[in-house]
Amino acid sequence: MVGYLFVRLRQLGWSTPAIILASAVLRGSYHLYQGFGPFIGNVLMGLLFAYFYTRTRRVLPLVIAHALIDITGFVGFALLGPAIGIGG
Repeated sequence: MVGYLFVRLRQLGWSTPAIILASAVLRGSYHLYQGFGPFIGNVLMGLLFAYFYTRTRRVLPLVIAHALIDITGFVGFALLGPAIGIGG
């Protein structure tokens, strides 16, 4: 999404800071189903990811980072959730 959004908004004449902010807010918005805290966390991660994209113009490192974050969350929850009385 980051790469596509940067290309299209740049074609519309948007500035880099505006694109970074829009990308981050969009990322946070489609995680609102998780709650307000995860929304804020995803906006912050979106700012970082968008800034990284402006420096590298590469999306694969972002895909890998996102996968690692998800894997850590899911595996960590599966392993630690029952130990702290959540899930399982």
